[in-house]
Amino acid sequence: MSDKFYTLKDISSLLQTPIPYLRKLIKEHKLKGKFLGRHYIVSDDELKRFISSLGVKNER
Repeated sequence: MSDKFYTLKDISSLLQTPIPYLRKLIKEHKLKGKFLGRHYIVSDDELKRFISSLGVKNER
């Protein structure tokens, strides 16, 4: 298991996606996140799984 975690703010800047949309994905169980304190966190492994499920490829 990965020791790296991302906040929704980090993921929002990486994917250029609004934070409320990311919260919606978590509530719909499309993105697995944990509520820690006042913030959601998402593991590196889960973020990679989610991105690969979108069918997006890095073409750089």
